[in-house]
Order: sequence, then C-alpha cells, then structure tokens
Amino acid sequence: MPTEKENKIMKELFLAIYFNDVGKVKAFKNQYPDIYAKKSNFQIGYDDTFDLINLTFFNQTIWKDDAWIEEIMPLILKNRHKTEQMLDYWRKESNCRNLQRKIEYNKYHQYFFCDDPNDKDSNEEIIGEPISNLLEKGYREIDLRLYNRVECFDFAEAEKLLKQGARMDIHFFEDGDSDTFSRISTECSYLATCHLIPIFEAFEDDGYDLDVDIIELFSYLIGMAAHQDMYDLLNKYMEAE
Repeated sequence: MPTEKENKIMKELFLAIYFNDVGKVKAFKNQYPDIYAKKSNFQIGYDDTFDLINLTFFNQTIWKDDAWIEEIMPLILKNRHKTEQMLDYWRKESNCRNLQRKIEYNKYHQYFFCDDPNDKDSNEEIIGEPISNLLEKGYREIDLRLYNRVECFDFAEAEKLLKQGARMDIHFFEDGDSDTFSRISTECSYLATCHLIPIFEAFEDDGYDLDVDIIELFSYLIGMAAHQDMYDLLNKYMEAE
C-alpha cells in the first residue's frame, strides 16, 4: 500500500494513464519504480483503493464506438489509438496478450450516478419511489426490478431479468423520460457532452496544466464507462425485441 506521500506522487501516474500517455507512464516507472509497483492500490477519495490499469479499460469502453458526431470523430479516433497503445503496453508488461478485466463499477458507486447495490432501502425503490407503491399502480414487478438493478449497475441480475422478459421502455411517471433505457442513455449523453469530451479537448490544448480535481476526473471516466457498458447491454436486448 502506498504511503500518503507516495500516493501524492502517484497522481502523476494517474493522469498519465487517464490520458493514455504511454511515454509518461514509462518515464514514471523509470523514475519511481517502487511507487509504480504499487499502482494497483492507488488511494482515492473516501479511503478507497483503485487499480490504475482499470483507467485504460474505462477508456477502451468509451472510445470504441463510432456513433459520435462527425466533428469530434478526430478526437475519438486519436484517443482510441492511444488507448490501444496503452493496452499494448500493459499486455507486454504482464506478458498476457489477451489482457481483460471484469470491472465492478458499483464497488465505486459513490463516485458516479449509481445506487448502492448493498443498501436495503435502495433495493426497494426506483427514482425515490417505493417499489411497493408502483406495484399498487399496476406496474409489473419484473420491469421495476430491472430499473432498480440497472441503477445499481448489477449487470448479471439486469441481464437475467432481460432474459426473463423485463421491459426497458416502461415509463413509471408521466414525464416521458422515466424508463430504464432513458435513465442510462440520458446520462451517457450528459457525461460525454458536459464533462468527458471537454476534459479531453482541454488536455489537447493545455496538457497536464488542467485545473481539475483527481476525484472529478475519476468520476467522469468511471461514470461514462459504466453507463456505456450498461447502454450496450440494454441496447443488445432492445435490438432483439
């Protein structure tokens, strides 16, 4: 486990991996080999530890899609390429060509728009409304449970419910925007437009002189990756309907 001083130094490595800067990662490893060896236990926020390599997998999830507006595709393609370079570096370092990670996003639920999967109260409500109240209004429990599991980023249970016939297009309130699919797609758009793209554009202009808190950066990246992965899961079943 890194000391407080080492963790402060390791923020430089966090930023290098975040922005897929292979050259800077190598330089950090050469300058601080002992601290570099502790990168799987970076301490962030609320006394949590985080494996910095996972930042690369977040990037892989975010930049893999071509469904971006044309004007920002150059930025998307550039970061996709840099992510692949970063992944190649990790593959060589670990001597594993098929390097993969199963990310437990909800382990870090307090850093992005995610309900605590282990909170008893959260498990019995959606959008602040008790599931029991919505059942009385005639909604199917399977559809309500799907919304709840999606909000908790419980991928296994969400897919199980989808296979059982849960619907993601049911609006639980009369706002036209309270269905499960919209919950995820809207947040994807918000995070990309208001946070992630501006941050990476700013990095293109200013490099490491960004005036952004580490926790903010972490929340944008993990939030976008989690929502993109959940969007992909829901979209797969939507296309199958």
